[in-house]
Amino acid sequence: MITQLAVPLAARHNFFIMNFKRKAKRVPVERRSIPVRDVMPPNGFGKEMPPQKALVEIYFDQKGLAAEANSFYDFYHRANWCSAKGTPYRNWKLLATDWIFNFEQEIKLRKRQRENMLSN
Repeated sequence: MITQLAVPLAARHNFFIMNFKRKAKRVPVERRSIPVRDVMPPNGFGKEMPPQKALVEIYFDQKGLAAEANSFYDFYHRANWCSAKGTPYRNWKLLATDWIFNFEQEIKLRKRQRENMLSN
């Protein structure tokens, strides 16, 4: 008992905190269920597969290539909106963007070839 009195109270308190620190109990939080929307978002924003042909025509018209919409739609419709390996596509707008990019690159290539033939 004398030894406890000889040790200052602050030192005994620090010893207790350092060696016997209590951990807080983790109380499980109740998971809230995510409410399902009653109203479905409008289709045609790249998520609906296969897309409606009218939406594809509008998209290509906005990009300035209305004439390419039919060839794009027919190509992927014949492929059943699947890749060469049979994996179904998920986003038709990505396909359309690639189609437009490749089409524009092909036009640039033909133009350069034409210019090269005229200059020779």
